[in-house]
Amino acid sequence: MSRLPIFFRWLTIAAIADWLITRTVTRSAIFMPKPPPVIAVYQALTLAGQLAFTLTGLLALVALIWIVWQSWRTRRAIRLPLVLSNLAAFSIAFIFVAPGGWLAAGYQLLVMATVTVMGGQAWSGAGEIKKKIAWSVPALALLAGGLYQMSHALYTALRWPGPPPFAIAIFNLGELLVVLSSVVLWWAYECAEHASRGSLSHKLWAALPALAFVVAHLANPAMTAIIAIWSTGLTLYLPWPLYAVSLWLAGVVVIASVRRGDTVGWAILLLAAGGYTPQLSTQVLLGLIALWVLTLALAAFDFDSEMATVSGLRRRQSVLNEG
Repeated sequence: MSRLPIFFRWLTIAAIADWLITRTVTRSAIFMPKPPPVIAVYQALTLAGQLAFTLTGLLALVALIWIVWQSWRTRRAIRLPLVLSNLAAFSIAFIFVAPGGWLAAGYQLLVMATVTVMGGQAWSGAGEIKKKIAWSVPALALLAGGLYQMSHALYTALRWPGPPPFAIAIFNLGELLVVLSSVVLWWAYECAEHASRGSLSHKLWAALPALAFVVAHLANPAMTAIIAIWSTGLTLYLPWPLYAVSLWLAGVVVIASVRRGDTVGWAILLLAAGGYTPQLSTQVLLGLIALWVLTLALAAFDFDSEMATVSGLRRRQSVLNEG
């Protein structure tokens, strides 16, 4: 994250705060009894969540505009700046009123076009094949979510009776890809040569959110599923151990990434904050920004690995010369 402007870091922090406060804690508190002290805390959390949401929206637009400028300055390519510029204009135009019907379908189509253009750049650039696969899985999850929402928007615009055929299958496929995203990112960035020395400690710390999920699910699976839908958009239709393992591996990659100072962990946090099949344009932008950050990480890891190899060869040659 050190290679990116500081507002990317603030965007990630604000997005996580919005996700945890607005879409998780305050919604979960609906089921709690509220004596006066609890009401005061609830109101304070609601205000903090509103501030975090507003800051997230502003910083997401700033980050998107910066990505447009950076993509044009470094690549001189028109496709990604064009689709991102249209997406930013669309988001600003409907900042107060959510689009519906044909406009909603067009917006989802624009989102999917943006993911496709990013995918072309990711696969045509430098990077190992396993890291390209790791980029593709969360990208396909975003595409599945966009296709699911676009199908409903089209049926509404055409006044057809719903639900659309295969909509549930598309949604479930996307949720499966969300769960697999943590697995492939761990496989690509953390399970082999890039594991840090403190791997045992950060694996233990990463297990805490997964353990909390397991305890909550075993104690009250119905309530846990409701909160999961509100918080992340996931329905938990898969066996619960898969979600626990995915959450644990995501934590492993995030902690190791922050310790190394690369951008992979920040991208995972932005994806989590955006959620699956997001209803708000700000959350959609978080997912797209996360994919762009992952694209940077894909090339950066390749460069770092090459430099480490060169440095190791130089040290070995120096030892041989001294001998």
